[in-house]
Amino acid sequence: MKGPIARSTLLTTLVFGLRLVLQASTLLLVARLLGPHGYGAFAGAAALAVFLGALAALGMPLMLMRAVAREPEQGRRVLRYALPTVACGGGVIMLAYLLGCAWLFPSAELSLSVLLAVGGAEIIVQPLLLLCAAEWHGRGAVAGAQLLQVSPLMLRLACAVAVMAWAPQSALLAYAIGYLAASVLVFGVAISLAMQPLPRWGEWHWPPRRELGEALGFAATELSRNGPTELDKALAASWLPANAAGLYAVASRMMAAVVLPVMAMVVSALPRLFRDNATTRSGSRRLILWMSGVALSYGTGVGILLWAAAPWLDELLGPEYRGVGAVVRTLCWVVPGLSLRLVFGSILMARGAAWTRVGFEVAGLLTLVLVGAALVPERGPVGLPIALICAEYAMALAGGVMVVRASLSRPFRDRMA
Repeated sequence: MKGPIARSTLLTTLVFGLRLVLQASTLLLVARLLGPHGYGAFAGAAALAVFLGALAALGMPLMLMRAVAREPEQGRRVLRYALPTVACGGGVIMLAYLLGCAWLFPSAELSLSVLLAVGGAEIIVQPLLLLCAAEWHGRGAVAGAQLLQVSPLMLRLACAVAVMAWAPQSALLAYAIGYLAASVLVFGVAISLAMQPLPRWGEWHWPPRRELGEALGFAATELSRNGPTELDKALAASWLPANAAGLYAVASRMMAAVVLPVMAMVVSALPRLFRDNATTRSGSRRLILWMSGVALSYGTGVGILLWAAAPWLDELLGPEYRGVGAVVRTLCWVVPGLSLRLVFGSILMARGAAWTRVGFEVAGLLTLVLVGAALVPERGPVGLPIALICAEYAMALAGGVMVVRASLSRPFRDRMA
């Protein structure tokens, strides 16, 4: 594939490569700082915050991106209802997050201050930051939009280094405060760099009913997309012993990190897919085939590399994390299925089948929970990775079938239009 999407994918991949380095470095530092016991609890709470944070945005970043991609002047109109919707939604979901943590992690050593800091960063600030990035994304500045979202990771890495050097009595609380401060600081910078002035208070209003329905569909897709790769860590913190949960959380974070190049390809192609759907063009079929082939090839290759590198991970993370390599070797099987699922889901969303995507990904979430609940008591810590493998491949298969059906029926619908 040649042209702007390929160039954008290359630039975005470089940004995602930076993100991968930052995530890996932060993972190593925070995992060593907190130990398996503390990291498992923190990762579970953070995963639940990221999972619910996707819902807190209420689909408004994608509504803004779509509007700007089609007609840049429409961005301000969407912002007038996106800002109050995200602000109010975040407050309600923050309360649900605190209640969820009290239910899922009753015995974890997580203070209210830690939960407020992590939840505030992911549920209140991050959705607002995504709105700023969405306008850049819709205008074609995909790499810049992703760099804006990567910036908090840079500050969190610096925070982890500072906490490790400072060695306070409560390292977890100190890092959680820095975690929130990083998001707040980047959001302030994003507002100052906005491509157009934000609407004034007097211009704010609630979204029209039709657009709210579309936005909720996008929100549901974001929630279901993040579900398996975030909810599994929350389940690990709830179901597994603290040490085993820490090992699983580290391994699962590695699996999520290695698919970042696939995500770079997906976010680079989204504006094109949205435009093709709006103009009823079927020329994106070649793009869909290309994306699917790259996702499968990349996922398979990276899975093999991780399998080979797994024995060295025990040494890299230190003696406290001995055994994480075995968990990584099991989770290697997830990577091809996860890569394909991300591609198929994004294609369906761009083609106006957001709720179809939600359907098969919610089914995958149920598969994860049901298979995990059946296997963890019988097979211990290895049961959860097997459940995640089953869920990802079930979703990839269902998504692929739905994309094929949509692609085959599209020319007929275009002729009828």
